[in-house]
Amino acid sequence: MQTKNLDNDSTLTWEPSAGAAAYEVVWRATNAADWEFVQTVGSGTRATVKVSKDNVIFGVRAVDAVGHRSLPVVPEPER
Repeated sequence: MQTKNLDNDSTLTWEPSAGAAAYEVVWRATNAADWEFVQTVGSGTRATVKVSKDNVIFGVRAVDAVGHRSLPVVPEPER
């Protein structure tokens, strides 16, 4: 997750996953136990979501061609 820019959007990048047809960015409030929101971002390895990084936890998960989803991976800050 890019943290060098102070803006209200959040940009995440990741390495491609073998067998992935698409990716989803998921997020939740810092005090929520489960993922609350999801945005499908296609087959690329970079996404910008219109959500501030200040009060949420993000994750990225892979989706294969038949819809199976991986466990979300929480991104590390990139400076």
